[in-house]
Amino acid sequence: MKKTLQITLVLAALFAVGSLRADESPADTRPHAKEGFATVYDKEGRLWVFRDGSPEHHAYLEDGIPTRYVTRPGVGPGGITLRSPEGETIVEYVVAQPGFLTEIDKDGRLWVLRVGSPEHEAYLEKGKPAQQVIRPGAGPLGLTVKSVDLDTIDAYLEAVSG
Repeated sequence: MKKTLQITLVLAALFAVGSLRADESPADTRPHAKEGFATVYDKEGRLWVFRDGSPEHHAYLEDGIPTRYVTRPGVGPGGITLRSPEGETIVEYVVAQPGFLTEIDKDGRLWVLRVGSPEHEAYLEKGKPAQQVIRPGAGPLGLTVKSVDLDTIDAYLEAVSG
């Protein structure tokens, strides 16, 4: 009985130390990491979002919470509140999805293309394709989603919601 209690206490202590380390480390090792972004949880459980390697991210790690920031309650994964020095960074983080090129155009619409597809390559070389399919308000944050076909939009929306 005594040995079982000791093992339980040791395991609880190890778990607590592991939890502290996870909270203090940048979130690129956390479940909400996305390529091109650095994320950090604050003490209240909000997720701070920065562009990878940005001066704002380094300043946050060194100095703590900046004096000016944007808060978007409930828009993160699983309804987490997101914070960032810039609202644009939050939007880019929310729409980013592995396997898809996502870009907000000057009109505030979300372009979605499958990475590596011929349409993706053409988009990078020539810009927006002539053929466009639009789903008004269907994207994250209520954004209008545009792509070359409905299958791409549907695959993106399924990946974002899943």
